[in-house]
Amino acid sequence: MAQKRTQKAPKFYRKPEIAETISIVAHQLKSPLSVIKSYLEILISGDCGKINPLQKEYLLDALENVERMKKNIDDLLIIQKVEEGKLKMERKPIFLDKITLDVIKDFSYWAKASNCQILFKKSKKIPPVLGDYQSIRGLIENFISNAIKYTRGRGKVEISIIPDKKSGKIIFSCKDNGISISEKDFKKVFTKFYRSDKAMELDPLGAGLGLYINKAIIKLFGGEIWFSKNKDSGMTFYFSLPVAKPR
Repeated sequence: MAQKRTQKAPKFYRKPEIAETISIVAHQLKSPLSVIKSYLEILISGDCGKINPLQKEYLLDALENVERMKKNIDDLLIIQKVEEGKLKMERKPIFLDKITLDVIKDFSYWAKASNCQILFKKSKKIPPVLGDYQSIRGLIENFISNAIKYTRGRGKVEISIIPDKKSGKIIFSCKDNGISISEKDFKKVFTKFYRSDKAMELDPLGAGLGLYINKAIIKLFGGEIWFSKNKDSGMTFYFSLPVAKPR
């Protein structure tokens, strides 16, 4: 049976009444948004009649924003659990290289449309790590999507997965040649709602919750998360997870 680990409540624990309100509102918003999303998908597919290119463009834009809202709601629910110390996830052996390959495949068309090249380098044999598949996949998606989103022109995203014998952990890194974070903001990177000025210029609608959630998830599984500023341009984000011990 998979073990579960609960994260200890941090100092910024929310008041119960506020947390309860967030939870109720978030759950009430999810159902109507799912209905709206379904109707938009039906309209875009043409099942209710032919639509012209301009109508399709508007419908796709609406669908993108509905999906963004759903993601923000899911993020708020996760944050609520983090701050209450109730974030629980399964600890199972998962393979970072396989998850990363799946994410790269899913993002391949978007990367090509964005004129961004994705390079993936890994050691021959990568042992499994302990983690929750969906949570770690979401974390990797967040790193790679940010790297694609915040590179301009001929972007390049370099991903690597290597074992670190000293720590006994597997290290994932995602390097891009896009915008950089100012050194004065380094302490804010993993805080809630933080977004750099350049990031807000490129994507004004982002919520700034992804990296905060990523840090909470990695800490839950006994790993570390950090970043560095590249010499020329862009950033490199890293996380490490313990190798799953054979039973």
